[in-house]
Amino acid sequence: MTHLTAFSQCIDKAKITYGGDWAFVDFIHRCPTYNFAFDGDTSKNWNVLTDPIDIKQAPPEVLLFKQGVEKKIIEYSSADFFSKIKFNSVEVVYPDRLKYFKDSGRQDVTLKYCKAKYFFYYEFKIDPLSTYHIGIALDKKGEIISKFNFPSKINYSPLDEKFDYCKLIDIARKSQPKIDPVEDIKLEFDKETNRFYWLLTQEIVNSKEGINYFNQVQIDASDFRIIRNITASAHIIY
Repeated sequence: MTHLTAFSQCIDKAKITYGGDWAFVDFIHRCPTYNFAFDGDTSKNWNVLTDPIDIKQAPPEVLLFKQGVEKKIIEYSSADFFSKIKFNSVEVVYPDRLKYFKDSGRQDVTLKYCKAKYFFYYEFKIDPLSTYHIGIALDKKGEIISKFNFPSKINYSPLDEKFDYCKLIDIARKSQPKIDPVEDIKLEFDKETNRFYWLLTQEIVNSKEGINYFNQVQIDASDFRIIRNITASAHIIY
C-alpha cells in the first residue's frame, strides 16, 4: 500500500500522530472507573490503573449500550463513515469503589466531576497510521450526553484515500515553504465547515522562553485543492 511505503521516504512514522479529542475530562475526570476492551485482561482481580479488563466482565448492559451508540453514529453520519470506525474500549464509573481506589493509592480520585456513567472510546481510521479520536459519554440510562465530534450524514464528504504522506508534505511546502521541519501530521475535524482536514505543523527548532511562532498548513482531506495557511504560537516556560 502507498500509505506504508511512502512515509519512510519523507517523514518518520512516529510523526504521523492522532487527531481529535476523546474529551473524557468533561465527563469522567478523576472518577473511579474501570476500562473494558475486547482484548483486555481476563483476571478477576481488577487493578485501579487504566489497564483494560476483558469486556466480558463489564456490566451486562455495556454491550447493549454499545450497540445503541453505534446505531446512533450510523444514523447521524453514514454507514460509510462508520465502516472506518474501530471500537477501542469503554470506561464505567463505579461510585461504590471510591474508597477502594483511595486505599490503593489513588488519592486524586473523586466523584466531583462524574457527569457520565459510561464513556466509549472510538477511533476513525482511513489507513493504518493516522487516527482520529471520538469519545461518547452516556448517563446511567444509556442516553448519549456528549456532542458528536464528527460530520453529519448531510455534511459528510468521503475522504480522499488515494493519498500518501509525502504528497501531503509536498502540497504543504508549495503553500507554505517554511513548513519544514515538519513536527507532525494528523487528521482533524472542523466543526464550522463539517469537514476533515490534514494538519501539518512546523517544528520549533530554536525555541526560546516566551512566545514562539510556527507555521501550520490545513489540507482538506476530501479535496486537496482546499488549503489554509496558519501562523500559530506556543508559550514556552523553562
